Amino acid sequence: MDTVIFKTSVQNRIDMIAVKPVFNLLFGKQNWLFSFEDKLLKVMSSVPCADMVKAILWENGVVGEELRLA
Repeated sequence: MDTVIFKTSVQNRIDMIAVKPVFNLLFGKQNWLFSFEDKLLKVMSSVPCADMVKAILWENGVVGEELRLA
């Protein structure tokens, strides 16, 4: 399973309300996690999903920048 991590522009929980049901449907409740402290979104998926995650965030007014792990 691939893991992608995004640094986001999320300011509060309201910013995540619209994307939560979409992420639950696409990835499953246990396969994504958002840290409000760090503003990091972590998504686990069996298929490449970085572009789709960025598009979903953008459509909901959130900027997401994928962090590349060395």
